[in-house]
Amino acid sequence: MKILVIGNGFDLAHGLPTKYTDFLDVVESFISITNTPHIMANGGLNNVAKPKNQFLDRLIFEEPTLCLEFKKMIQNNFWIEYFTKCGTYTKENWIDFESEISRIIQLLDDIKVLTENGDNVWSIADNRTTIIKNVVNVSKKKLEDVFLDLEKINEFVVVLDKDLKRLIRALEIYLCEYVEKSNCTVISPDISNIHFDKILSFNYTDIYKRQYDPKEELDYDYIHGRANVQNSMESNNMVLGIDEYLSCDRKNKDTSFITFKKYYQRIHKETGCKYKDWVDSIREDASYFSGDNKVVLNKLTSRKNNGKYESYKKYTHEVFIFGHSLDVTDSDILRDLILNDNVYTTIYYLNKDVMGQQIANLVKVIGQDELIRRTGGNAKTIEFRSQQEMVKI
Repeated sequence: MKILVIGNGFDLAHGLPTKYTDFLDVVESFISITNTPHIMANGGLNNVAKPKNQFLDRLIFEEPTLCLEFKKMIQNNFWIEYFTKCGTYTKENWIDFESEISRIIQLLDDIKVLTENGDNVWSIADNRTTIIKNVVNVSKKKLEDVFLDLEKINEFVVVLDKDLKRLIRALEIYLCEYVEKSNCTVISPDISNIHFDKILSFNYTDIYKRQYDPKEELDYDYIHGRANVQNSMESNNMVLGIDEYLSCDRKNKDTSFITFKKYYQRIHKETGCKYKDWVDSIREDASYFSGDNKVVLNKLTSRKNNGKYESYKKYTHEVFIFGHSLDVTDSDILRDLILNDNVYTTIYYLNKDVMGQQIANLVKVIGQDELIRRTGGNAKTIEFRSQQEMVKI
């Protein structure tokens, strides 16, 4: 079995505007245009040659229903205002975006616990003053309402949850109407000639299917959901949230902020876990060629074929990872795939800096000793490989 795992770097390698900063840039342009009377009166943009302007022109002037929905999703949205107005966060990866959301949620969680226990709330303020200031400014609330009144804190959390759902729906419209309609003219020579059996996508788009599998012959698992413009905010199944941050003794008891967490969203939005079946199949193969079946393995390692002896291939399954940072937020899935001795994993990296970050992240996912064991010697099962230049088609 050959499994391809793709992350947002896959879409970026194909020249698509899928950074969260790309999305926020379009949101800001949309707000600016719809608030400019003379542009609206003219019924179109002056420069529609740019893909972004073509999308905005079509959305605003040709899709009134969708335009109205997009406007409702981004209007007075705490998360969108936080990232577009604070000016304190300039990283471009969705994992960084989610990490910032996590910092705000953890701040509110800590404050809530302190308030419930009657402890001094400001004991945690020293190293979080910037976040506190930004939250207060963007929410347009008084400091004491956000951080001192337990009832109002709970009300604020409800607003944050709804605004995250609105942001996700706005992102869905952006992906379907802009990204997936963008002209993609390149493919990767690293993966174009490999016949994969399964595609595990952390993306919301279907770029792989469009570029490499137009006949839809492969088996797909969109583990974080799939963008569909026909959805609504309620039926949307895209997962955009945070990793579990609570200690073992709290995570099974305290569910105050559970709706922000990825594992909850995966279950609640029913994205499915088809990859679990793939992993089960891989492990069944591994158990067959071990233990009481060593005799079978010995026979296979030197078997006769058409009068010649050939070596049995040790790794019966292959995993290829393209455009994924290997961040710990997806550690449960990555461990299930990588930590099998009958699986050979190839990890593509964009440049040495990216490779360095992937190595650091993988240490957090599988541990230092396991990484060292699997990247060298006879037990090697992990290989890092530099991405080739994309090829025009």
